[in-house]
Amino acid sequence: MKRWLVVLISFMMVFSLYAGGAGESADDGQVRIAICLSTGGLGDQNFNDMAYAGLQQAVEDYGISFDYYEPETVSDFEPALRQFADSGMYDLIIGIGSDMCDSFSEVTPDYPDQKFSIIDASELNLPNVRAIATSWQEQTFLCGVYAGLGTLSDMPFANDENVVGVILGVDSPVLRMGVVGFEAGAKYVNPDVEVIEAVIGSFNDPAMGREIGISMNNRGADFVQHIAGASGLGLFNAALENNFYAFGVGGNQNHIQPSVIAATSIRNVNEMVYAEVVSVIDGTWEPGYIITGLKEGSVGYSNEGSEVEIPDYIAEAIADIHQRIVSGELVVCDSADGLDEWVSANHYDGLNQ
Repeated sequence: MKRWLVVLISFMMVFSLYAGGAGESADDGQVRIAICLSTGGLGDQNFNDMAYAGLQQAVEDYGISFDYYEPETVSDFEPALRQFADSGMYDLIIGIGSDMCDSFSEVTPDYPDQKFSIIDASELNLPNVRAIATSWQEQTFLCGVYAGLGTLSDMPFANDENVVGVILGVDSPVLRMGVVGFEAGAKYVNPDVEVIEAVIGSFNDPAMGREIGISMNNRGADFVQHIAGASGLGLFNAALENNFYAFGVGGNQNHIQPSVIAATSIRNVNEMVYAEVVSVIDGTWEPGYIITGLKEGSVGYSNEGSEVEIPDYIAEAIADIHQRIVSGELVVCDSADGLDEWVSANHYDGLNQ
């Protein structure tokens, strides 16, 4: 009897690692969703928190139930996805982050009748997967514009070095497009600016984010963009300590350190996750690859909530350039290989300083 009790308790402990947020068990007919979050987990004030918020909204609006898993490392992705799929409980299993693509490619063919969606993905040609991607280069471009003009300005923390920076959580092709977008934006308005970059190696290492932020500032960077999940929280602390400007990413992060976070490169992950759930509910979900950007409103720029006073001419330039991208007049570079050629061919001509 004791042995069976131990087995039962062990099983419950293992299952508890994977479940949460769903409340009571779902009734028959209730839509059930599972989500494997990205490394960094809840509390990142970024990607994971936004995905969770999207599911919470679906609970409120449609009465769905959901379970979630917070992986510690990339190696946790595949077993988590398999455990969700093996249960046969879920109408849709969602993965978060481009670093989950390999696990999706391994797992999803084994469950042909199971629907899977992945947010922030490269293209996956799998018959039971919908891959949702956004134009990372468009997401970071306008903060790049802000940085390129800001470093030449008389803003209090701007210096004379003409250097800005961008920090990645992990090195991936998708996130690299964010680096390209930021650099293209900066050089579109300031061709001579130097853009330095660094990779932390984790989405959940704010201490390293702080250290790299300070190092970049010591090298002259007065505006630094992060694309680093919870690691980016360390950049904000560095900016506050050393008096330079930072840019958030994902949900509006300006409120975290409003005196030094000049703006956020917005990505509406909550809306993407919510839309995936709704598509299952209304029967419109289908596999394929979807990519959206500034025009569709899935990415953007916001300085709402920031206490950093933006010069009028910079605000006007950002608004003008935003419209040029939406209209199709300006196509943002999406490749590091083509960046130099793009910068040579594209220079902003609308500055009113």
